[in-house]
Amino acid sequence: MSEPVLGSLLIGLMFVLFALGVEISISLGIVGVLGLLWLKGFTVGLGVVGSIAWSNASSFSFIAVPLFVFMSGILLHSGIGKGLYTAVARWVSFLPAGLAVASIFSCAIFAAISGSSVATAATIGMIAIPEMERRGYYRPLIFGSLAAGGTLGILIPPSIPMIIYGVMTETSIGHLYLAGMVPGVVLALLFAGFVIVYATLWPEAAPRVLEDQGGVLDKLRSLYEVAPVAFLIMVVLGSMYAGIVTPTEAAALGSLVSLLLAAGFRTLTWRALRDAFHGTIRTTSMVMLIIIFASMFSHVIALIGAPQALFGLVVGLGLPRWAFFTAIFVFLLIIAYALEELSVMIIILPILFPLATGLGFDPIWFGIIMVVWLEIGLITPPVGLNLFVIQNLMRGTTARDVTVGTTPYVVLMVVLVVLLFLVPDLALWLPRHMTPAR
Repeated sequence: MSEPVLGSLLIGLMFVLFALGVEISISLGIVGVLGLLWLKGFTVGLGVVGSIAWSNASSFSFIAVPLFVFMSGILLHSGIGKGLYTAVARWVSFLPAGLAVASIFSCAIFAAISGSSVATAATIGMIAIPEMERRGYYRPLIFGSLAAGGTLGILIPPSIPMIIYGVMTETSIGHLYLAGMVPGVVLALLFAGFVIVYATLWPEAAPRVLEDQGGVLDKLRSLYEVAPVAFLIMVVLGSMYAGIVTPTEAAALGSLVSLLLAAGFRTLTWRALRDAFHGTIRTTSMVMLIIIFASMFSHVIALIGAPQALFGLVVGLGLPRWAFFTAIFVFLLIIAYALEELSVMIIILPILFPLATGLGFDPIWFGIIMVVWLEIGLITPPVGLNLFVIQNLMRGTTARDVTVGTTPYVVLMVVLVVLLFLVPDLALWLPRHMTPAR
């Protein structure tokens, strides 16, 4: 059987399994194992399967995944970050839709210690939703600001998808973290700017309550509530950007410090600890299973020469770089509305990454583009995880609330992608001028 025929059959089998409702990770595993057994023979193929599984499961860089998940779990279940929203709200409440703006900025700050969009959206949402509902905010405005703000958890470092991208493509995770800082801040400002303009044009969507602004002393006193979060950011990101620790070591340090902070503020209960461990095991098991099986599938794709064939095809078309990039991103946007994006990213990276870098795109820049695409997937129905989180916190949310609330933020993320294409230094300036530990 020729390699193109084998590749077509395997990809066809994968989509058949998807259509039958088989889990994405299991589908990838079946296709990957069958492909390796056919190409390498039964004995050698089984050896390759074991080697791929072991190399991924024992990777030092991947140890950061459960550590960052555990750290975000402690922050979520112990309530360390709850005072953050109140403090930020006191400083920005003078703005139109000040509570929605506070939600976005709180998510941006919390993102710098969580590494998880779900933990970011859930932590800030538990405090912000009752406050905004009590003041009569328009439900789509509440939903959109929190669901979209939560996505900043994977763009502003630390970021679990950046770890996965870095390991799979052999790109410096430290440089990816640096590259995400400026785009993350720009996206948070775009979100906040949209909310302010929206509330200015339609003030009934976000009634203003002047007495909530507080005095100068109240604002200064609120800085105490931010102290745990600020200290954790300094420990995790500061030590990493100073070159003292690697991202994996920073994850371990952050987990320890988050435990000590929760214990020091007397919010670390047995239930919080149990929930944090449970969430860590569940999330890490899911992610690592996808990574291991997707690596087997990627190995098969590499063996049959698909990346090289695709690169030759694209070069032969003579497309300019902007046309190629536009076509790829439109394709990714369609996927964002159909499948779970993290799994898809792991599947397509072995094909897209050689193609993108072969056409001259910077691997760090391309990593940020992929993370922004993941952000879009988190707030696009029907499988956006952040939608489920906020819907669970906002009972009675309708499909219309979801669509009206999140669509403007999807457009703003596409605007950010255009900005990154036109001005790559938005992502690349910091990595060029700083050298963090790898």
